[in-house]
Amino acid sequence: MVRMKGSKQNFAQAVDNISAVDEDDLLDISPENVSGDQLKKRIDEELDEVIEEAEEEAEKASENMSELKIDEAKDEDKSEAEPEVKTEDTEKTEATEEKVEEKPVEIKEEKPEKTVKSKKGNKKMGNALERELTNSEEELTGMSENTTYITKGTTITGDLDVDGDVEMLGRVEGNIKCTGKLVVGGVVTGNIETGDFYAESAHVEGEILSGGILRVGAGSVIVGNVSAMDAMISGAIKGDIDVKGDVEIGSTAVIVGDIKSKSVQVSNGAVIEGMCKQVYASVDVNQYFGEGIQDLDINK
Repeated sequence: MVRMKGSKQNFAQAVDNISAVDEDDLLDISPENVSGDQLKKRIDEELDEVIEEAEEEAEKASENMSELKIDEAKDEDKSEAEPEVKTEDTEKTEATEEKVEEKPVEIKEEKPEKTVKSKKGNKKMGNALERELTNSEEELTGMSENTTYITKGTTITGDLDVDGDVEMLGRVEGNIKCTGKLVVGGVVTGNIETGDFYAESAHVEGEILSGGILRVGAGSVIVGNVSAMDAMISGAIKGDIDVKGDVEIGSTAVIVGDIKSKSVQVSNGAVIEGMCKQVYASVDVNQYFGEGIQDLDINK
């Protein structure tokens, strides 16, 4: 007996092939034409041929499946074995991404620039005075919060007595007394008694008594005697100046009157009509002018 090889599907196909035999062939093997043995033999032969063809087709299909599986396995091995190829652009992109991820965002706070003023001993103090006097009023005075303001266009008739600083840009007809700084940018007709005194484009008719620094800027005019601890003058003063410390006279200064001080420095271009006496200096000038020339040697 012949055994069929292959799957049920192949057997079903073989049966279909038998059922698809032409009617002419069936006529040849009909009972009218052949005997029973011949008919059985003929059917067995036909069946064997169909089974052989089915087996061949099944073997071919099995071989094709095996080859397909081998090809798929090779493709998988090849894909696993192939290393990832990185182009130069890919490496640059990855490096950039790493840098962007690693580098934190830095927020820089802007800091105001600091002005450093250098001091040179060989420069004349008069030039430093001129630079200071040309600075803004705020830099010169450093006014406190406890400040009384007299605005431009305001006129006050009568005396003023203020506890604190005063900034005056208007006009005062009377005496002024304040315990702090007095900044005058207007007109004063009367005597002034204050701590520090600053004049910028001011006109003052009267005596000024300052317990601190007296600064008279270029363009200011003072008619009257002046007294202070230290003075820096670049304006015009008509009157005697009595300063316990140092007096610095700028190149734009015009002074008509005597100057008494501990020391005086005059810049080139200043005009002084009067006597300069260093009465508060620690040097006794009389020791240099005795009865004879031999007294000049102070070491004897």
